[in-house]
Amino acid sequence: MTTAVARPGRARYGAARAASVVLRYLLLAVLVLFALLPFVWMVITAIKPPSEVYTTPITWWPSAPSLDSFVTVLTKTDFPRVVANTLVVALSTAVVSTAIALLAAYGLSRLASRRAQTLVLALLFAQMIPTVLLVLPYFLIFRTLGLVDTLAALVITNISFATPIATWLLRRFIGKVPQDLDNAAMIDGCTRIGALWRVVIPAARSGVAAVFFYAFLVAWHEYLFALSLTQSASNRVVTLSIASLVGEYSVSWGQLMALGLLVALPLIVLFLLVEKSLVEGLAGSVKG
Repeated sequence: MTTAVARPGRARYGAARAASVVLRYLLLAVLVLFALLPFVWMVITAIKPPSEVYTTPITWWPSAPSLDSFVTVLTKTDFPRVVANTLVVALSTAVVSTAIALLAAYGLSRLASRRAQTLVLALLFAQMIPTVLLVLPYFLIFRTLGLVDTLAALVITNISFATPIATWLLRRFIGKVPQDLDNAAMIDGCTRIGALWRVVIPAARSGVAAVFFYAFLVAWHEYLFALSLTQSASNRVVTLSIASLVGEYSVSWGQLMALGLLVALPLIVLFLLVEKSLVEGLAGSVKG
């Protein structure tokens, strides 16, 4: 009798659990579709002929899909030079910021344990200063140094903003690497830098990848300082190029969306290359 009663109860529990799983996946699917909707709408707008972009009512799919907007962006604008400039700025920022953050995080984790928390908090508090308040001081400094309207000014600026957060993130990863490994490497003849390079960095490579990607994104998406510190077309970056398509009386929506998609491609490729390490790194940062 007890078995007969237990079986229906167990069956109801299994059905309720299955319904909960289905509901969870349905909710997740809705959230994913909601997140992808802007990207899908960018694609649809980019392949619309110009005559259909402004038609009412809205056409959800173009009657005659066209790649004219992409062709115009690639052949009649300075897109190649703009992307090259942005890659120079973003890669330089990512490499230098990651290198500085590695040294700083290693020092905070291994050599300054008593005051490390105070220094880390100071780094984080410095990030709370509104960016717009720093535009004029940076401009005056770079004008004195003769670096206004150069890519070097953008690289230095982006490094100053990316390095504090990168240091904070990397300190958590390096702190999880046992210090005995450093000591063993130095006993075998390594210097501090040698131990960092041969032991610590390989052990914390997921964190290094996450920080590199973060610094790259900071430089790739930066707009305010690019607008303030550069004037010539030869030093234009992608954010300024996108903004230039928004006019006072009209917006080139097709070209704007096409350029946005083309600009997103390097980020997608980089994300696919470091996806595994990035996910591991961000998960480790949250746990830490």
